[in-house]
Amino acid sequence: MLLLLGVLLLGNYLREYSYATVPHPGETTDEYGFAWAGLSLWNKGSPRSWTSWVSAYPNFDKEIVNVDSIFTISPDRAPFQMVEPWFDKPPLFPLIIGGYETSKGINNFLESSTGIIRRPMLKIALITTLLIFLLASRWFGIRVGILSALLYSIIPTFVISSRLALSENGFIPLFLGGLYFTDLFLTKKKNIYLVLMGLMASLSLLMKMSGVAVLLSEILILLFYLPRSKKKFKDIAVLSLIGLSGLAVYCLYGYFLDWSTFIKVQFTQSNLFYGAGAEALFSAIVSSKIALKYLTDGWILLGWISLLFLSMTKFTKDRGITFLTIGTFCYLIVFLFFGSESYGWYRFPFFPFLAIALAEVINQLYKKGNLFVFSVFALIPFGTGLQRIFGQLGFQPIVIYFRLAILFLALLFSVRLVTGGMWINRLEKVAMVLVFLLLVYISIREIVFLNYDHWFFVT
Repeated sequence: MLLLLGVLLLGNYLREYSYATVPHPGETTDEYGFAWAGLSLWNKGSPRSWTSWVSAYPNFDKEIVNVDSIFTISPDRAPFQMVEPWFDKPPLFPLIIGGYETSKGINNFLESSTGIIRRPMLKIALITTLLIFLLASRWFGIRVGILSALLYSIIPTFVISSRLALSENGFIPLFLGGLYFTDLFLTKKKNIYLVLMGLMASLSLLMKMSGVAVLLSEILILLFYLPRSKKKFKDIAVLSLIGLSGLAVYCLYGYFLDWSTFIKVQFTQSNLFYGAGAEALFSAIVSSKIALKYLTDGWILLGWISLLFLSMTKFTKDRGITFLTIGTFCYLIVFLFFGSESYGWYRFPFFPFLAIALAEVINQLYKKGNLFVFSVFALIPFGTGLQRIFGQLGFQPIVIYFRLAILFLALLFSVRLVTGGMWINRLEKVAMVLVFLLLVYISIREIVFLNYDHWFFVT
């Protein structure tokens, strides 16, 4: 447990580092949108915020809210198109952010700085990390649990994306919680866990409509594992009823505030431009994106390779991999279905699954002493991390060490092929641990490197 505590503290430290300025304030104004809607809900019972769906609202005002000095830095920025009541997104996540602001004495939009509205995200990220540990430990053992939590705490894309006050980061722990209670329900057969599954699904829908992936995952897992019987379909019916209650609450929310505008906004959003394009899946797998910027991160590609490998080889044979595959599949369907724009935050719910899959593959490679595959894997995040920190010119003075390391690993692998033996297997495992620790160090250096000034050069 001390090791887990250390991982949680490390992850919290790395997320807190430059959290208010990286990503840059105003890089995604959706953060302000959620915060303002929540603040106005708490203060006067009606959400007011900016929208890009002006045609769906009867009236709007143009306002220059110079929060975080965004209009001073970018004077050509278009004014915010403010509407009330605001129905762009469900109310639960705005209530969380707005509630935190209210507790800190914030009472106007100008004070809703990223330094304030991103603070609760740091705590939510800790909860997410703990849930990743619990799930991975339950499915693959404590070692994979610790490794999964560590990866989620040091991979640059995971760390930086989890700072953002966006609803995807709000429903990720609900997604993981839903899977955790699903596993408990299947093993303990207690109805309380079925109710908790439904509650997680219901709250996810109140976070964002793409939270329907939680309910879909739970239903598919029950269909897969429960024996065919009347009770099976009764359980699924009860789960669906509880899960969809979140949608009913959202509709009631719209009904009491302004039903005609609520309906018009929903229909307008259902016809939005499919900006992600046909390459949406390729883009999600190959590139890592945070908000509107691409942060080249080899860990993401490695995570997808790991997940696909596990799903291809052990989908129905291993409980943990079955859960991982179904969870990823359900969110992938939602991701492709709702893919209105290729914004980075649509990819965030994949990240816990990638962390767990990657940890399990690393664990398997270590147990088998497969130095060759591990080294090839390691080169992917190693290269992207060093490239960002040093660049091509900065890498030249340490090329000699890189070449010596390659020769040493090649020699180890060659000796293994010729002689074998326990001693060479142990030496390979020591080498793998050292390489992994180097990757962890590089990832931490990269996160610390990405301060306010360096973030400008992330494309």
